[in-house]
Amino acid sequence: MFSLNNNPASSSSLKFYRGPVLRSLSDDFSEYFQDALIVIQKNGDGAGLIKAIGDAHKVAQEFKVDLSSLKKNTDLLMPAFFDTHFHWVQDDVRQMPKVSLIEWLERYTFPEEAKYSDRKFSSIKAKRFWQRILSVGTIGGLCYSSIHEIALEEAFKHAPEDFYIGNVLMTMNCPKEIRQSTDQACASVDNCAKRYKSRYVCSPRFAPTTCPEAMQASVAAAARHGCFQQTHLGETKKEIDWVLDIYSEIEGFQAVKTYTEIYERVKMLGPKTIFGHCIYLDESEWKLLADSGSRIASCPSSNAPIERLGIGSGLFDYEKAEEMKIPWSLASDIGGGPFLSMFDVMRSFVEQNKEAGRNTATFTKALHRCTYKGAELMNLSADRGMLKVGYYLDAIRVPIPPAMPAGVSAETVLEALICLLPSRESTDTFVNETIIRGKSCFRKEAVA
Repeated sequence: MFSLNNNPASSSSLKFYRGPVLRSLSDDFSEYFQDALIVIQKNGDGAGLIKAIGDAHKVAQEFKVDLSSLKKNTDLLMPAFFDTHFHWVQDDVRQMPKVSLIEWLERYTFPEEAKYSDRKFSSIKAKRFWQRILSVGTIGGLCYSSIHEIALEEAFKHAPEDFYIGNVLMTMNCPKEIRQSTDQACASVDNCAKRYKSRYVCSPRFAPTTCPEAMQASVAAAARHGCFQQTHLGETKKEIDWVLDIYSEIEGFQAVKTYTEIYERVKMLGPKTIFGHCIYLDESEWKLLADSGSRIASCPSSNAPIERLGIGSGLFDYEKAEEMKIPWSLASDIGGGPFLSMFDVMRSFVEQNKEAGRNTATFTKALHRCTYKGAELMNLSADRGMLKVGYYLDAIRVPIPPAMPAGVSAETVLEALICLLPSRESTDTFVNETIIRGKSCFRKEAVA
């Protein structure tokens, strides 16, 4: 169990954590302590804030703490995750056969999402899902629900506060069971934004299934109520051909040459809009995203080859995004992604990019992109997503790799940690405890 200690000789307003710690500080730098001491504020508005972190002996000396009185935790403590693109209503189809994106949507995903019109079904699924996401160490993120407002309501009943959720808007080119009229979609996005305010994400599913009028209503609602927006962009070549064919016959859009230009015309681009995938973009599209300050959620396990349980979409060019100074983070894309755990996402990111010859795709970078950079994409980064003084203790407790020698690099520990996992399925049961703002919100022992 995660052990926070109070020392009689110290201030009653502080808590102490002692044990091995791994933290991410940038794309290029992570740090491992075999024996760390973290000092945490105990009370008041700042309860859970980190006051000090570092080598146990040095921090203990600074705070005049008797180190021998503090129990040493045996598991590894590391930062908790932020998943910036996933569909909670697709949890049951994440490992269904995938031949192509459009075929998978039509055969499995759309019929599954139609079930969420039933409140009882939605309630049961929501309670289970939001317990499960905490059990894999994810404490916040950006999430798509189905079109149904009752499913959205049930999700908000169970989702912790740092999950922002939106019901998808779908008005065309989809089954009637999950299709809204234009008026219904426009009313829904405005009503939900008004009700849930900044925790609501205005979510046109993507341009092929959402008419321009609904996307424009999304833009207006987001501006009115301070919401983020999210949608999909450039995931597969067939999808791009499909969307351009559709819009070639829509008044005012006949001349568009790229997918991104459609979103530009409805004024959806901007610093509070997160585009999922962005694998197939031409130079003009990269420039539109960069100039508008738009952001990207990359989903490597979802876009992975079919034989690796992905949709086979391709590989996001993160080096191009960084060259263009476009903010991006990693995401699971459940249920296109086969596993909810960000450990599987990190593994997939490193594996695929190394095979493509991108040597900057390290586990250090992967961890930073699923923790701090995820929080940053959500504008939470002033005090979230990093184990550092002035940040909240948002952390997970996991088994520590055996026989880690003194002075070993954090990258080596991270790689060994991933290698501890006997299978991809085991990533979903790897976390022993999840902590949000210094408070335990999941313990495997308690569930067992």
